[in-house]
Amino acid sequence: EAVHAYVDGDEAKVESLYGEISRLEHDADKVKHTIRMNLPASVVMPVDRADMLSYLKQQDDVANSAETVAQIMAIKAAAMPPAVKDSILTLNKEVLKTVEEHVSASNKIITVLDTAFSPEKIQEAQELIYKVDAQKHKVDVTKLGAMKAIYGHEEELGPTAVYHLLMLVREMGWVAEHAESSSNRLRLMIARK
Repeated sequence: EAVHAYVDGDEAKVESLYGEISRLEHDADKVKHTIRMNLPASVVMPVDRADMLSYLKQQDDVANSAETVAQIMAIKAAAMPPAVKDSILTLNKEVLKTVEEHVSASNKIITVLDTAFSPEKIQEAQELIYKVDAQKHKVDVTKLGAMKAIYGHEEELGPTAVYHLLMLVREMGWVAEHAESSSNRLRLMIARK
């Protein structure tokens, strides 16, 4: 929603959504801290503690990058030609799909744990994780297209907007990158069983 508002030039909505995203990221930090403080160190757990902490770190990085995307949009508006708008909206769609696939994989891990690492449920989780990998590749391709669209309209945009939009596109890519890394941590957790 924030990216749509940004490309539409709705600065008030971008600012409002940035505040909401920032608050949610702060809430996620509190949850992360609570989990870290309460994760047992001496009790045998179904997954390795270090793997769980690594997974938690990547989850936090998804939220941090999403907040950074919102910050970048709130800092400076940029008037964009339609081709640039379309490329950024397409990238946003692919990034969101990657995060959604990651959420599905993360939710499947609960089933894996509930079934004491049933081979069938592990296979289902692995298939979801592969979907995250495939979707992240789409983000990489789409990100490259967005960067080319930005450079293709360099004269219209001007150097400041080009730089700003490239920062935005790169950070959007990091959201998907962290989602993929987090899914890879899930893969590691279940592969060790």
